Amino acid sequence: METIIGFIAGYLTGVSEGRDGLQRARKSLEAIRTSPELRRMVGEAVGVAQAVVSRAAKGGLGSTVGEVTELIASRASARERRAA
Repeated sequence: METIIGFIAGYLTGVSEGRDGLQRARKSLEAIRTSPELRRMVGEAVGVAQAVVSRAAKGGLGSTVGEVTELIASRASARERRAA
């Protein structure tokens, strides 16, 4: 997420710096697009979306909201444990 915010800030700065700044912003976008961090984020989003659809199909949307919140929290804590 920090990478995306950094790109946006860099893009805005680059646009104000003319053609060279825009070229740097394009290179940054390409680096972000191919980064492992973005792939990880997309993979996690797909996993959560699959869980939401699966749980909604089984128990309806009412029970799904709480379960999805728990799923997101458990994935975040697991990611923090791996990072430590």
